Amino acid sequence: MTQQMPLRVLVKGASTVNWTSWMGGPRTDFTFPRVIEEQLLADGRACEVQTISMTSEKTSTILGTWQREILGFSPDAIVLLYGHYETIHLFLPRWLERHANSLKAKPRWWSQLYREKVLRPVWMVLARLQARLDTVLDPTIRRNRPKHVAADLRAYIEHVQKVGSPLVFCLELLPPTSRYQSWFPGMEARMEVMNTAIREMVEEVGLDNVRYLRVRPLVDAAAGGDLEIATPDGFHYSPAMHRAVGEALATRIRDWAETQPHLQHARVTPGGREVQ
Repeated sequence: MTQQMPLRVLVKGASTVNWTSWMGGPRTDFTFPRVIEEQLLADGRACEVQTISMTSEKTSTILGTWQREILGFSPDAIVLLYGHYETIHLFLPRWLERHANSLKAKPRWWSQLYREKVLRPVWMVLARLQARLDTVLDPTIRRNRPKHVAADLRAYIEHVQKVGSPLVFCLELLPPTSRYQSWFPGMEARMEVMNTAIREMVEEVGLDNVRYLRVRPLVDAAAGGDLEIATPDGFHYSPAMHRAVGEALATRIRDWAETQPHLQHARVTPGGREVQ
């Protein structure tokens, strides 16, 4: 009899991986990692897709977690969607942003009072100040950010290539829509610099199995080219956009898998031994 080696896929990133715009829809509102799994299974390709994602995740975190995530699982394909968070704020620190918009706040009267009367007003004042400065200062003044993101991604890619040379995708980032452009006026410019840094890093790596996936063309398929429809809340993919990204990735992963001898059907005996 024959058995197919399952294709192992790891998807990592911040909220652009795990969040739909808008949340609260039906179970059929898949994020793109689930669409990858759906499409591979529909193509008859056995697979195991893991998603490791956290809101407001900085790219630098991947260097501290890659060993426990990669060495045991040994994925055949890795999808990385990083760099988005680093383009949002001009100067506000990550810890304050996460604290002000925490999804872990306890429903206690004192906690709610603190958030309503202290934290939220302070955060709004600082956010408005940042927005004003973002229209006066060069929005890309902190040029080390994209350099650091690209360097962290490159170090990660070099590490994981030691574990069986997996296929790696770095995804293009989509700019904010009008909903948030008033709050983050310089984000689009920062996003352009970030995308250039990540794309050039992939080109410098120069491996066929390390690729940069342009996402902007997929907006045409998902939303007729309209970013306002593709990312309704200003940042995150709509369910249709998640589907377009997931289908594009699934096609590329499947095509690559068909060139990999270890993922082809293996004849095994009833006792589980492979027959050469």
